[in-house]
Amino acid sequence: MEIPGDIDAVLKRILNGTRPVAKSDRSVLAAEDEAYLASLIDAIRTGRRAVLIVEDADERLRYMFSNASPAEAVAMLGKVTEATGRRIAESDM
Repeated sequence: MEIPGDIDAVLKRILNGTRPVAKSDRSVLAAEDEAYLASLIDAIRTGRRAVLIVEDADERLRYMFSNASPAEAVAMLGKVTEATGRRIAESDM
């Protein structure tokens, strides 16, 4: 049996429910993006409606509606499109 060198770190991981980060699990996101993503996930966990969309390497989309019906999700995507268009129009002036 192998004994870990830092038993305190092992115990903290067990208590926090986290695991060591494998080389392949490292994030390509900047620290501020990681923090923002964590805040969004926290909001979803507290019941906020969400649409999560990820494009895989083969250009296939994976998506999830959380705390929202498909109709609510489409309405949220419309709001994003409208707000983005407004910001682009304002910056082009």
